Amino acid sequence: MAIFGLATSAFALARASLGTVSNVTGVVSATQGATAVNVAPGTAITSGTRFISASGSSATLSLNNGCTVTVPPNHGVTVTRGMTCPQLQAAVVPIVPVGPVAVATSQGFVPALAVLGGIGLAAAALGQGSSGNDPPLSAR
Repeated sequence: MAIFGLATSAFALARASLGTVSNVTGVVSATQGATAVNVAPGTAITSGTRFISASGSSATLSLNNGCTVTVPPNHGVTVTRGMTCPQLQAAVVPIVPVGPVAVATSQGFVPALAVLGGIGLAAAALGQGSSGNDPPLSAR
């Protein structure tokens, strides 16, 4: 438990607190950069922190500006300084990984293969009609 307390303290001291986690059910994690901790009531909310709830888990975030946001099971939200309460509530998105990897989008998470497939299709469309004998690109 001492390690968790140290990690949480270091995590919270990294930036000024925007509020605290007021309620946690199950396993909810908070990430900021490469640092990740499991949250508990009283965990500080700092700008740039991403909260992610596991299946059957949830958290209530209570911000200093009076805004209260619930992160329901299998959802995530990134809290940034300057967000209004409606913006923060709208930023809570479902996390539905399909297969071993999921990719974040403005609409939530999509399978990484779908994103990569879309990139491949775009690359193929751009390269269509190329004979493979194209002249080298010039610096002009």
